[in-house]
Amino acid sequence: MTSFITRRKLLTERQEALLEAIRAALEALRAALKRFGVDVAPNDARILNDVITNLDELFLLVVAGEYNSGKSSFINALLGAPVVAEGVTPTTDRITVLRYGDVPSETVRGALLVEHRFPADVVRHMAIVDTPGTNAIIKRHEELTRDFIPRADLVLFVTSASQPFSASERAFLELIRDWGKKVVIVVNKADLLDEAGLAEVVTFVGTHAEDLFGVRPEIFAISSRLARQARDSNDQALWDASRFPAIEQYISNTLDEEQRVRLKLLSPLGVAHRLAERYLVAIEDRLMSLRDDVAAIENIERQLAQFRSDLTDDFQRHQADIANILNEFELRGMQFFDDTISISNLFNLARRQQEISDAFAHEIVADVPQQIEARLQGLIDWMVEKNLRMWQGVIDYLRRERAVQQRSGLIGEIGGTFEYNRNALIESVAREAEKVVASYDREAEAQALTEEVRAAIASSTLVGAGAVGIGALLVLLLHGALFDVTGVLVAGLLAIGGLYIIPNKRRQIKRQFHQRVADLRETLAATMERQFNAELDRMITRIRDAIDPYTRFVYTQHDHLLTIQRELSDAEAEISRLQAEVERS
Repeated sequence: MTSFITRRKLLTERQEALLEAIRAALEALRAALKRFGVDVAPNDARILNDVITNLDELFLLVVAGEYNSGKSSFINALLGAPVVAEGVTPTTDRITVLRYGDVPSETVRGALLVEHRFPADVVRHMAIVDTPGTNAIIKRHEELTRDFIPRADLVLFVTSASQPFSASERAFLELIRDWGKKVVIVVNKADLLDEAGLAEVVTFVGTHAEDLFGVRPEIFAISSRLARQARDSNDQALWDASRFPAIEQYISNTLDEEQRVRLKLLSPLGVAHRLAERYLVAIEDRLMSLRDDVAAIENIERQLAQFRSDLTDDFQRHQADIANILNEFELRGMQFFDDTISISNLFNLARRQQEISDAFAHEIVADVPQQIEARLQGLIDWMVEKNLRMWQGVIDYLRRERAVQQRSGLIGEIGGTFEYNRNALIESVAREAEKVVASYDREAEAQALTEEVRAAIASSTLVGAGAVGIGALLVLLLHGALFDVTGVLVAGLLAIGGLYIIPNKRRQIKRQFHQRVADLRETLAATMERQFNAELDRMITRIRDAIDPYTRFVYTQHDHLLTIQRELSDAEAEISRLQAEVERS
């Protein structure tokens, strides 16, 4: 097989350099798409591989058009012999590649590809491809042609003069345009119209083609039927009437070696540019999804920050309430000492020590432990309830995000696995959060937190309280604030100088009582703050751990896609540069 490699001697040094630069750009694009992973459409991967392989093949002229437009008859007229089958119904069900051969032959290259060799000069320096007709009842025929178009170096599109540039033809020409292919239009069956009618058709086709491609492509009006008859009968007048000499001249002479090399270099760049653009759009779409995901994660983080702020504010209010309870306890205690430890009460101090102690317990301590315990229990219950609502909020938010972000704008086959993994992960996180909510036992959570607070208070105050509750523990602590008033005012001390000692002892006891209450207030506040901060951190960590798979996926994918985006953008820029350079050559 004559290949493009064996014809390198016909390339200039500059063309050789361009060819290698194009090969490198295509390889870079292939590497970038490989990073994209399994979501690269199978056809796209195959097309790019074919394009890279075809760099070293002969120039490929692909003949396309709707069935019954006269594609096969045109090829036979061009070759001067009935090499490919003709008919009014779809006859071509495979890709047929026509190459030069000293003797006619046919080789089946696959289930959908057959190669004909024929001794015609027109195929000495190029391969001509006959494709199944488009817009046929057999949809597989059109799929074969669509799949083969990216390999073409030039597309010769055949339309019928009796029904030129139909809506379905326009749609197929859009596909050819999108792959960056050069197109030549052949208006076949010109013998069905008179000169005026044919001129009108050519103008109609040219106008619509220019609107589609931006430039007016070459258009040739011909009659393949008359051309075949002229060749068979060697009738020059009929040959001229067929208008076939113009298209033959174009293919044989205008499409010379230099022009074929130029188109051969431009063709893969057009395909590569289309693929790069396509996947850049897909990546941008994914990045938009991930930006929504990042916003969702940031929203959850804001909710967690608000959760922390709300609990901290409420904790401080409860802490202030407890401090006020202890302040009032201290004031009552001070007044009790003023009333009790006095010269006028000497007799009672000496004789009624138990009554004084009981009076302190009932009048001063009173229900202070229960008030503090109630404040603590209220905070614990509120914290547990807030934690449950936070979990429910995360579930609802993830569910809403999953519903909103069922995106439908992804391109073709691109993106399916990404979207599936992403949505499955969101769903999995939401399900895990639901399990937490479903198994959430408010009473058990509150009881566990209460026990942790009780143990922390007992540990911080060095009170061996055993298994008593918070209230009983606080009773022990507050009773400890009553010093042995009667013990310090022993009878011997009173006998020596009670009138002078009593005021001093009262001031000493009040100072000690104030310090004892201050220490208790500080210890209780520090213990509560330490314990509640630890519990708050634990609650938030559990939520973060639950959504961590989703968070990792989002940020990992985001970085990965940015890397591919840079590589594809670099490849696209290089492809565009090479296109401009080839165009200038």
